[in-house]
Amino acid sequence: MDTQTRTQRTRTASRQRREQEKEELREGILAAAAALFLEHGYEAFSLRQVAEQIGYSPTTIYLYFEDKDSLLFAVVDQAYDRFTRNLQAAYDSTGDPQQRLRALAEAYIAFGRQNPAAYQTIFMQRPDFLLKWKAGAKQPRATSLLILKQAVQQAQEAGAITGGNVDTLSDVLWASVHGAVSLAISMPQLFGDNLDASFAAVLDAALKGISPG
Repeated sequence: MDTQTRTQRTRTASRQRREQEKEELREGILAAAAALFLEHGYEAFSLRQVAEQIGYSPTTIYLYFEDKDSLLFAVVDQAYDRFTRNLQAAYDSTGDPQQRLRALAEAYIAFGRQNPAAYQTIFMQRPDFLLKWKAGAKQPRATSLLILKQAVQQAQEAGAITGGNVDTLSDVLWASVHGAVSLAISMPQLFGDNLDASFAAVLDAALKGISPG
């Protein structure tokens, strides 16, 4: 009985180790793909490049992903998941409607600054990947847009911001912070040492623009 138990434990440990190694390799593939996609662009990007980057044969990549679109969908999906979790945490951080909008905008900016490669992938290089997917594949989420719209509507109902179309007001806020983050990533020399102050000014202006009166 003791011997059988040890054998079972060994088999279980071995299986868990293999699963962990598979997951680590998948994460490595995703990380390499994100970096290479930004470096080479969609047309020049290939699974062979990814394989060379991580030191495996292209056949190994195909064990995880059907083609380069499948791989890039996974890259975008993973980044968007992380982005949405950050926004949800910001939404939950306060019950004040106006402060919630500021918290969401700050979380958006923080994600772009801390994850420039992921931000470029999902919002600047191939944003169309957020809106399409293959049959049977995991649908990319648009939850973050719903989080923002819900916060805008609640702020309206509380009288914290001006009335008007919720979608339009949400787009105004999004465009303001997206523009600042995109410029900071693509043309950082524009801001110099004033990046924090510039982001704060953009955010203040955007929120003031939709404030009552």
